Amino acid sequence: MNLRKSSAKRVLGVSFFIIAVLVTGAFLITKYFLSKEAVTDREKDALPSAVALTQIKTTSPQVTKTTIPDEINFDVPFTSQAPNANWDRTHEEACEEAAILMAERYFARRQITSPIDAEAGLQEIIAWENQNLGFFESTTAEETVRIIREMFDLQAQIVTNPSVDEIKAALADNKLVLVPSAGREIGNPFYTAPGPLYHMLLLKGYTKTQFITNDAGTKRGENYPYNFKTILDTNHDWNGGDVTNGAKKMIFVWK
Repeated sequence: MNLRKSSAKRVLGVSFFIIAVLVTGAFLITKYFLSKEAVTDREKDALPSAVALTQIKTTSPQVTKTTIPDEINFDVPFTSQAPNANWDRTHEEACEEAAILMAERYFARRQITSPIDAEAGLQEIIAWENQNLGFFESTTAEETVRIIREMFDLQAQIVTNPSVDEIKAALADNKLVLVPSAGREIGNPFYTAPGPLYHMLLLKGYTKTQFITNDAGTKRGENYPYNFKTILDTNHDWNGGDVTNGAKKMIFVWK
């Protein structure tokens, strides 16, 4: 009897030991997986949601637009294309040269000091044109750009059919704008009738409703205003003399 009791006690002790091991193992395994889930949940919480990721991928960087003032008027030196009021054939054809001269003096920060100074400047451009182009009359937008770039080392770009806002933006960026035009459609009362077949204006600023020009076609052309529509409608390149059907091209000039 004692032997059987002793044997039974040993079996009971082993059984309790096995049960304890199993319970402890189950506890540890459960704790391990619960811990893994907690870590996984924390990692998930740290990640952006699908919506947030989509927003990150599709959000574009903000672009800061240049502020365009309500009004601009640069102090560009003025001359008419006939500084000494001598409206001979040469000076009737000198509007492009006058516009170029005024732009060049502005960027060089030099004034046009007198009619003699203006005349000398015009003749210098005319001489360059005759030597390099073979003529000086009625230069196209492309030819005018070549003069500006090669003679004065300024930047010049032809812009086709620009809008009012594009012209304003160019002026706000300290550029001047030269506008080849059908002169007889401009309607300036100070032109000698019927007005020039082909003309070139220099835009130097704007108000809320008008562009401000230096119009070399008249001695009264300094700060001469034209409605936006007038400038856009009458903008035409030389086109071999068929000016009213010429392309709408303007020349942006800067240093």
